[in-house]
Amino acid sequence: MGGLVFGWTVEAHLSATEKINKAFPPSTEIRISLENLESLIPADDEGLKLFKSNYESKLTLKALTCSQGHSVSRFDSIEKIKKLTIDRDCLKEQDEQLQKLIGIKFVGFRLTQPPLKPIVKLGLPKLLPIQDGVVPVMGKSASKAGVAVFSGQRNDFVSVEIPSGNRISSLPTIPEASRSHFSLSPNGRILAIPVNNSGLRFIDNETGQDLWQTKDFTNLEAWLPEVQAALVRSSKDGKNEILLVDFKEAKIKTYSASNQNPLPWALQVNELPSRVLVGVHTDFTLIENVRSINGVEGKNIKTFTLNSRKGINQPTPILMLNGKAIFFATTDRNHMFINLETGEEKVFETREFLVGNTFAKLNEEEVLAVSYNHTGQKQPRLWALNITNSTLSPVEESEAINGEVYAMDGRAGFMRKDYQKMWIGDEVKLGRSELLTTIIAGRKLEMQLAALENEERMVRARQESLRAAEEISRIQQRAGVRGASTGANHISDRALMEQIRQLERLRYGSASAPVISTMDAISPAPSAPQRYNYGAQANEARKLAILNTTSRMLGDVPSNAKVEAIGVYETKDRATSGISVVVKKSDRPIVLMLSAYEPVRWNLIKESGANLVAIIATGNSLPEVKGAGATKTVIKRGNYAYQPSGSQYEALNNDAIMWTGKPISKFQGTYGGSVFVVGN
Repeated sequence: MGGLVFGWTVEAHLSATEKINKAFPPSTEIRISLENLESLIPADDEGLKLFKSNYESKLTLKALTCSQGHSVSRFDSIEKIKKLTIDRDCLKEQDEQLQKLIGIKFVGFRLTQPPLKPIVKLGLPKLLPIQDGVVPVMGKSASKAGVAVFSGQRNDFVSVEIPSGNRISSLPTIPEASRSHFSLSPNGRILAIPVNNSGLRFIDNETGQDLWQTKDFTNLEAWLPEVQAALVRSSKDGKNEILLVDFKEAKIKTYSASNQNPLPWALQVNELPSRVLVGVHTDFTLIENVRSINGVEGKNIKTFTLNSRKGINQPTPILMLNGKAIFFATTDRNHMFINLETGEEKVFETREFLVGNTFAKLNEEEVLAVSYNHTGQKQPRLWALNITNSTLSPVEESEAINGEVYAMDGRAGFMRKDYQKMWIGDEVKLGRSELLTTIIAGRKLEMQLAALENEERMVRARQESLRAAEEISRIQQRAGVRGASTGANHISDRALMEQIRQLERLRYGSASAPVISTMDAISPAPSAPQRYNYGAQANEARKLAILNTTSRMLGDVPSNAKVEAIGVYETKDRATSGISVVVKKSDRPIVLMLSAYEPVRWNLIKESGANLVAIIATGNSLPEVKGAGATKTVIKRGNYAYQPSGSQYEALNNDAIMWTGKPISKFQGTYGGSVFVVGN
């Protein structure tokens, strides 16, 4: 290998280019890298000859390029050549190309070696010991080796054998490195770490030594050891594209999916033949990689376009059904899988129940996912989603019950992190399974019941503030305070608004927190059905509890009642007088829904024979209702709509169903309203 740098020792026998390279030799770092490479790669390695040829070619190119403008002959001495004014930037640039060639050879050689540690079954969740003081933030595993790498809070890294957690090596601390987007080669020997979103650093996972640092890529997307290549992401000039690095030929070229937004992704599907999926958003392509005399070539096998048009969200999809399907989170926070052989798509409506991007492959048919922190639940719960029969099963474990879930790369299993602890496993104890549709229905009922219970609590709070204001008024009247009645009204208003502000802060801290106004007596809410039980019996109990709650607040809504809704953004011309609603005679009872974005005053005018049984007034700002009389009225912050379509209308219609068990039967809406008529 030394001959690659120093050539012959007799100057007379050296060519002009060899003398130039003697006079301006490669950097010390390059010479050290060459020595390490020579000690690492066996002399009979089939790729070594090609590497030597490539290296000599780049040395010649360096000499010719950087000596332009100078006349150098084979009779000139090396000392004379050293005195030439050679472009130092050119020498540096050419040295970078030499270092790049060496780095590619280093990584390529490690990529083709056997697994660093044998892959074994992980079993039930096991707590991994902390090694070298690295408090785990994220973990990545090798798909074909019993190896994992963990990043720490100080951007420190450690490689361990799994499932024992025994340390393999201490890796560099890289302050500017990504703690979550690093990648481990299938054999567990190479760690690829994005650095400051402007480069990629390849590290020997067994020794902790650098193999290659490059600014040409920002992330490694997929390893392809069977063709001695890898797919990487480049983000130069604001353009995101996938490149192929051919480690055998030391070539880099554009691969596929050169899109700016969203970011492309790649997933290895099969090794023999070598196949990958490359895609963006709703479109992706199955590509087969074949090595020919021109290097690695990709051939498009099949193109997919999702019918749902929801799109694939990060992270990269995972393989299921022995490589026949992929599972992923959608952009609308649901989950989905597509059969790569048949094209079948199945959408799991999980966004009300499961966290979208937090999942891991348990086996070929089941995915582990985390549920949201539900009512009365101290910690998010872990569930197993069966993608073939669409069921959910609760995970019943004493270990790894809390924290975030991370997928294992290219294999079944999961990691779960909670504070300064990390568990790892590929087996869990499951409880009784239920159909996903049953559980989702139960979750929605649970959310409705919780919302109604919250409404009742706010009713009681308002009643208490009104009673306090009335008591102050009586005290002032007995004391002979002038203007006591007016003062009491102001005190009542101030007390009410303070209660409203406190209650809104309690409920998620959002502007959508509901506020209720009613003077009816409130009975204690019935005991809720058992939490986390979403079976048919528990769901019936929830339905009964919802019915009892709404009956206490709205009264007994007749079975033949209809829901008529009115929606505006604001009053016409922003008139302070409000909007008039004329309620005419009707054969069927009416539940009237009033909604607005601005704080609207609704003036009700009931004609003879009006059959108004309840009023629900809601809006982005707290509305006001005049003329309701004895009709039970709910006034709250919440959803509004002024058009009979879109997500806002859907939310308002869901409110109607929650409060009355009935959808909106008639809707009137406009941007600026003045007069509406219902019941005719």
